[in-house]
Amino acid sequence: MPALSAVEWDIVDARVRAAMERHATREHSFGFLCLVLEQYFPDRASDFPEMIVDGGNDLGVDAIEVLERDERAEVFIFQSKHRTSLKSTDRTINDSEALKIASFLHAVFDKEQRLLETGNLQLTEAVARIWRLHERGVVCRYQVVFCTNGQGLSASAETILESALKTLYSVHYEVYGPAEMIRDIGASGRESEVGYLQVIGKEAFERSDGDIRGVIASVDAGSFVDLIRTGDGKSIKRHLFDENLRIFLGANGGYNGNIIQTAISDDSHLFWYLNNGITITCKEYAYNKGHSNPKIRIEDFQIVNGAQTSHSLLEAYKRAPEAFENVVLLVRVYATNREDITVRVAVATNSQARIQSRDLRANHPALKKLEIGFHDHGYYFERKRNMHSDRDPKKRIDALKLGQILLSFQMMEPDRAKADSDTIFGERFHQIFHEHYRVDDLCRMVELYRIIEELRDTYVARQRDAIEPTGESQYLVYGHWFVLYAAKLILTQKAMPLPAGADAKKLVLEAIALVARACANVKSTAQYQLFRSSKTKARIISEIEGRQMSLFDLNQV
Repeated sequence: MPALSAVEWDIVDARVRAAMERHATREHSFGFLCLVLEQYFPDRASDFPEMIVDGGNDLGVDAIEVLERDERAEVFIFQSKHRTSLKSTDRTINDSEALKIASFLHAVFDKEQRLLETGNLQLTEAVARIWRLHERGVVCRYQVVFCTNGQGLSASAETILESALKTLYSVHYEVYGPAEMIRDIGASGRESEVGYLQVIGKEAFERSDGDIRGVIASVDAGSFVDLIRTGDGKSIKRHLFDENLRIFLGANGGYNGNIIQTAISDDSHLFWYLNNGITITCKEYAYNKGHSNPKIRIEDFQIVNGAQTSHSLLEAYKRAPEAFENVVLLVRVYATNREDITVRVAVATNSQARIQSRDLRANHPALKKLEIGFHDHGYYFERKRNMHSDRDPKKRIDALKLGQILLSFQMMEPDRAKADSDTIFGERFHQIFHEHYRVDDLCRMVELYRIIEELRDTYVARQRDAIEPTGESQYLVYGHWFVLYAAKLILTQKAMPLPAGADAKKLVLEAIALVARACANVKSTAQYQLFRSSKTKARIISEIEGRQMSLFDLNQV
């Protein structure tokens, strides 16, 4: 029997085809992988060429993402299996695929040199980056994701995996299948659940006001973890956060090390005092009032505030479940059938906590004027994320992407376009976004960058079938912002205005060649590191001016 129903197949297949169009590919398997990555890393599509290692000598790995946070890092390793027909969705992920992942992980832990000799650029870069983290003493947590539109791991493959991972520290795995995908993309509607929270003593205060009532209670943190985690205990039930304004799906935000440390420390009894707690909206709740240690039953609920606390508590519980005996969590539960109240609660509770700087700037006069200006030129400028999602993708301009373009091209800081992108809506906002640009010039900058992106996507697609990264275009994978910067240098040197059409493409090709010449002699430095260094700018300047950097400079990347 197929793993999917006919309707489920149609839903997933339609989403895969849409992803193929978004990412300009004819390969269903690549579209499926991109669709999965979109669920784990929302708003990170421009980074997919760096994450995806699928291709020649990929060692059974299709994508790797490393998220660094203080003294810890999360390493996500994806293996993707796309079934080409409804009938074939009955196939499981077999033993050999599980063995490939296990072999890769052991090679990473044992620092086997062969991982740097595969000829697969993105794989080599990812492995080198992980090893640098190890050398710095950064603790890495590994999450292996088997994603498929068919059946999950076979019983024997799961046994092999469990056995192989026993000796590897902090490695977990999950299967991301059709049910999880349909749930996350919202095609099947939000799942409704009933859950229970264990109140501590009689610490529950209730009030009612017409069409809304609520209870504030101190609850056992372990009962909250049970409420939010999946059946296998490895991850969060993501659908419980559908109405959370700053939802962290997979790796879009991460857990908070301070929250985790408090929960598992000798001072875990202070958690109630140090944490703002959780806010839940639901259709109904009930508990035995006046009784000691009652359980609150909540029905059809959403966690509208506290996503970071939720993920952090699950992570802490995985590390030290025994430490939860003294962890008490403050929870607010509001019951109402009015949708507008639910939305207002979500907005109000999130407004009192940290909110992303981009969201705070969304209604800034400069961005509103840019929106009008771009609209007059036939573009849709997105001050807010995906505010024009129904428009032609080629005509949409995201505010963050425009900020990165301006940082690379106009301000000539390509090394900061990605590494310091948080500053775009922070302390650098007024430097980057102002009213002194000509909108026509901005449109040409955007189109120039899009040519770079298209060439990058073309190279990555072609390179998946190659054994070695070759040619000048290899520097597009990690160095696309530097290519834009090089284009600016060329225009400045030649005193030329921003070109359009065929002239713009000619400029991009010249910029790629310039970056390639400047970086050709750098052999020992990973590209990921090379294109986060300001010294690479100096290399490009030296190349365009016909000078050679000194041996000392070449070693100081």
